[in-house]
Amino acid sequence: MVNTEKIKDMCDWERKKAIFLLSEAEKLGMNTASYGDLAVNSTSGYTYLWLEDYNFSLYMPINCDLIKTDIFALWNCSECGNEEETQLTNEDNLKDIENRIEEIEKEHNEDAHNKEE
Repeated sequence: MVNTEKIKDMCDWERKKAIFLLSEAEKLGMNTASYGDLAVNSTSGYTYLWLEDYNFSLYMPINCDLIKTDIFALWNCSECGNEEETQLTNEDNLKDIENRIEEIEKEHNEDAHNKEE
């Protein structure tokens, strides 16, 4: 189950973004009943949703509107910490996002492999 405990510590704007992120994730068909975290990154100030069933997180920057195109999918390499993001479009569905993230991951792994040779 998504940990929503941190919502109580958010300011009003962060809370609105958190609720919007959760709602959009559900519209995309993401399993929001899985283990995860809905919080604000203390370094960036971005509001994010991380779910363990996916190899990306969704986030919204500090200054944004409550629209789908202000949501970003963020992939993080567990080995080197590299991060890559892709902005959602109004037409995106979960499969579109997963495909773009898979492509980002593939490119990263190819680049990392080529550097090792």
